[in-house]
Formats: sequence, structure tokens, C-alpha cells
Amino acid sequence: YYFDAPTDARQRGSQVDLRRFEARIRKALPGRNIEYILEPKVDGTSITLHYERGVLVLAATRGDGATGDDVTANVRTIRGIPLRLLTPNPPARLEVRGEIYMDLKGFAKLNAGIQAAGEEPFPNPRNATAGSLKQLDSRVVATRPLNGIFYGVGRAEGLTFSSHGQVIEMLRTLGLPTPKFWWLCHNMDEVASRTAELFNHEQELPYEIDGVVIKINDMSLWDALGATATHPGYAIAYKPRERSKEAITRLRDITVQVGRTGVLTPVAELEPVFLDGTQISRATLHNEDDIRRKDIRIGDTVVIERAGKVIPAVMRAIKEQRPDTTEPFDFVKHIRNACPECGGPIVRDEGFVAWRCDNLQCPAQKTRRIEYFASRATLDIEGLGGVVADALVERGLAQEPLDLFKLRVDQLAVLNLGTDEEPRVLGQKNAAKIIAAIEHARTQPLSRWLHALAIPNVGEAIAYQLASLHRRLEDVSTSPILHDIVVLSRKREESRVINPRSSANRPRTDLERDERQRQHDMLAAEIEVIEKRLSTVTIPEVGPVVASSILDFFASPYGRAILARLLQLNIVPEGMAPAPASAAVPGPSAAFAGKTFVLTGTLGGMTREQATDEIRRRGGQVVGSVSRKTSFIVAGTDPGSKLAIARELGVTVLDEATFTSRLHAR
Repeated sequence: YYFDAPTDARQRGSQVDLRRFEARIRKALPGRNIEYILEPKVDGTSITLHYERGVLVLAATRGDGATGDDVTANVRTIRGIPLRLLTPNPPARLEVRGEIYMDLKGFAKLNAGIQAAGEEPFPNPRNATAGSLKQLDSRVVATRPLNGIFYGVGRAEGLTFSSHGQVIEMLRTLGLPTPKFWWLCHNMDEVASRTAELFNHEQELPYEIDGVVIKINDMSLWDALGATATHPGYAIAYKPRERSKEAITRLRDITVQVGRTGVLTPVAELEPVFLDGTQISRATLHNEDDIRRKDIRIGDTVVIERAGKVIPAVMRAIKEQRPDTTEPFDFVKHIRNACPECGGPIVRDEGFVAWRCDNLQCPAQKTRRIEYFASRATLDIEGLGGVVADALVERGLAQEPLDLFKLRVDQLAVLNLGTDEEPRVLGQKNAAKIIAAIEHARTQPLSRWLHALAIPNVGEAIAYQLASLHRRLEDVSTSPILHDIVVLSRKREESRVINPRSSANRPRTDLERDERQRQHDMLAAEIEVIEKRLSTVTIPEVGPVVASSILDFFASPYGRAILARLLQLNIVPEGMAPAPASAAVPGPSAAFAGKTFVLTGTLGGMTREQATDEIRRRGGQVVGSVSRKTSFIVAGTDPGSKLAIARELGVTVLDEATFTSRLHAR
């Protein structure tokens, strides 16, 4: 079955190609009356659907022509594609072939939202379609404005067809979407005329086309025409004109936007230029790698293209017109190695070939903060994943995580997770579940709240340690323990600097030596007092950097606002007193109490969360990194680099069987 345009350049772009195609047909089939079907060549993703007794059981992409991707779950979310054929007597098995596409209006709205968030837009509807079908979460796909067009069959048990036109009509009667415009043509003159007519109606189509497909209508003739390496003999793809339009202008500057998920997207600031009837002053540059690959520089004369009729994109630089003063663009240097919105640290996100702001308190990030706040490891607000979080932000119902606690069931029930053209509301049942999960989050312990607030340098293990030593969130915000850790570090550094016996900083006179000795002794006494206070607490992963980070967070305007808002919402997360050895689980407490554990690899009998809980119930601590102070490392299957570090440091390694036996020892 014919899917793609031929790659032979002689068969594209002129009516001469059509005459050659007709001549080859007539030579192979002399004296036959040849009719043709002309249909639009939809610029989408090739798809095949398999129905068994009228029910959709499989949807697959073309892939490499032999093996495609199973996208059944995603295709089931596309409203225009029937899950059951509209016939009381369906064939036992039917394979239909066509294209999945993204509605042009929906694509424009999708990209507008992405750009408003400062993220990289899709370059065209075809890429957006392919990317949507590859999504692992079908709930995301359900929000995308996808549809399909079908125009062919493969296996069809109990059905016979004499013509291609009959196939299209049959597909339509079964409830499958078929081309809005297609024609039966009796000769190539009529094909050329109908092609012009199709392009006159192009604006009426909800999808992009990049030409037409012409097929012999009489299917009994197909086998006699054979095939080439690139296309079947009974069909040809005809592209009478180029799709894209270009314009030339100067790249004045490159700005970097921060999206709701923290992705940093470069945007070209252009000398205004008209393109396809619209004045363009900004265009996407996609990402750092794309700029480097195309060697695009500030000051260049560039070619821009309105990809997908919507998003202007910089395609290339005209290097012959490049000024001598231009320099290769350095993304990180350009933004001074910091988020342009908040000045926070940035990290390279290899999965998305992009840079991301690593500061969850960055004011530009909204969806990401809400997702993190609601995740299973933090407050476990089930049902509030990326799709719902994004819709809440887009619809103005939540801008910060604590806004979730003012939501009502009636608001959530009508929340549109789709588009204005193809709405998909959350519904009363799902809304009630989310509100119940939000209410339950009020009662989550202090450890989970400390983790959920995304305090810099505070992960699950540190949050647990903090909660074991503090009763309330306010206690953490002004913690004497954290203050002692910070002060101790500072005084140790001062002691090192003024040490009169320092080889790097020797006293110049006896008087100076005596004064420094006096100060050094005073500091030693102060250090001893602080060390004695800290010796009564166990908080192995909190050093001066982490302690400062926590205190600075709560001292900041954002942190103070969090505390005030929680008070208004009557949310008072509670911690716990440190578990003494006598309170640990009888029997194995001596093997766990006061010990520090690191978990690595996959445990077959329990999750990491379960293993962590078992260790903590017995008075042990679970930390995230290996050091000389680590008592044990529990290694499951496929352990990471932590195991090698542990062996180098001489840390005792427990396999899962040994660890489990110690848990249950009496």
C-alpha cells in the first residue's frame, strides 16, 4: 500500500511527471480505459488500525516499513476514530490505513500556549502529531487536537473491492473519517484540473497537505503494474508547489525564555519582516544544539520560514553576508550561567536536549512546582499529574502549590483538559477524588511537607531527618540545630585562619601571635560547646551548605509567605521525636538503631519506600550518599555507582537476602 511520496526528484513538482506516469501506465496496459482517483496527501503520521469483529484492537505506526510502534492506547483517545465500527455485521478482521494529523487551529493554540510558557514550540503539525503519538501517558494525548483520515485497506476478511473509490466509500459508511475532497478523474487533464481545484479549497481543510496522491481506480490492474523501490506502480505523489515560504532578515538579538516547566528556550529577535502576509519580529531557535548545528550568530542575515503555517523558525544563516564582528553563540555564557528569570542554577536536561532552571521557586515555573508538590514522594495528591496541573495553570485556577487548597469540586469538575475546539472536562468523579486527596495532604507529616516545598538541597532523606528533630514547620524555619551547624562551620574556618601555628599564615610579631592564640582559644571553647550540643542529635546528611539553604529559604520573602499562607489555611504539619532504641522494633533494634543505611539497585521483595520505612521503624537512618560514616549499603539488582564507592570505603555490603533476614531476626 502506498504511504509516502516517492523520493525520485523527477516524480515531483511538475505536470511532466504526470504525463510520464500516464505513459508508463498505458504502455503496461495498452488499450485499457484508465480512471484515476485523486485525493489530498495529508501531511501527518502514517497509521494502520486493526478491527476484530468491529472492535479496535490495535493501532500501529508505519515505523521503518516493517516494524512500527503500538500506539493503541493513544489512538483510543482520539474522538474522531471509532472504537467500534458503525455496522451491525462487521468483518471478522479489517485493517485500515491512513494518517493521523493535528488540527491546524488546535495546533496554533497548542503552540501559543507552549510559547506563552517560554518553551520550545513544535515546528509543524506533523512533528506535533508524531510527538503526541509517542507519549507514554495517554492522558496527555487526549488533550491534543488529533484526528485521522483513512483511505485504504489491508487485510479485509469477508470484504471485496473492485475499485479504490469503493474502498473510500466503504470506510466512510463504517464511521471512519475519509478525505473531504476526492475525485474520480477520467484522464490526466482532469487530474490537473482537479489538483488546482483542491488547492483552491486548501484553506477549508483542517489539516496540512503537501501535494496530492493519484491512484488507478480499478484495483484489478494494480498487480500488473508492479512497484519500484520507493512507490507502487499504480500510484504517484504529485507536489505542484513548495509548501514553505521564506523571508530574509537580520537577527538583532537572542533572548531566552523560561517556561512553566523550567525549560530555557532561545528566541530570535528579528528586524521586522513580512512573511506570508504577516509581520514577523520573533522566531523560534528551538534549542542550543540547533543554534550550534546551524551556526547562527547575533548579527547574521538569516532565512526564516513559517513552519506549519504558524510558527516562524530560523532555518539558516546566510554566511556570505556575515559581519566580521560576529562570534559563535555561547548559550550558557549568554545567560551568565544562570536562569534569566530568577538567577538560579541551570542544568542540562539531556532527555529534552535543553537547559532547565533547577530552582523550583523560580517565578516563571508554575506547572512544575505543582507537579512536584503533588507527586507520590511528597504529598501524594493522586490524580494531579502534568495534564491536570497544566490545565489548572492555563485556566488561572492555580499559580502556586498552596492554591490547590482553595479549589472546589465544582470548579474541578468542569476543568477543560482539552482545547476550546475539542473540550475534555475532568468530570465530577475525578474532581471529587482529587479534592479528597488534597484534603488528605493537610494531614501528611512534616517530613513530606518539607520535601514538597522544594527547599533547595532538601530531598526525602534530609526531610525525614529534619522532621525527626523538630515538631513544627516553624521550628525548622528558626532551628537552633541548623543555626549551630552553620555557626560551627564558620567558627572552624575562623579558627583555621587565625591559628598562630598555621604555616600558611604565620604571625609577624610576638604580639600578633599572642593575640591570635587568645582568639584561637576562645574559638576552641565556643566550638567545643556547639559540638557538645550537636552530639546529642543525629542528622548525618545536613552540613553547613544544606543548613544555610534551609534557613535562607524560610528567611526569604517566598519562605515567609509560605509559612503565613499555611497558617491561614490552618495547615500545621507535625514532626516526631527521635526514636530511642527502646522504642525500636524488639529483637533487631541493635542491628539498626543509630546505624546509617544507603539503598542502591532494585529490591525484589519490597520497594525502596518500604525498605526505608522498615529501617526507620527500627531506629536506623536512610541517607542518599555513601561516606565513611555509612554503616551499611543494601544492594539490590542492577546497583549503581554507590556500590563501588562503598567497597572502596570499606562499607559493609548487604544483599537483599541478608538485609531481609536481619529485618526479621528475633
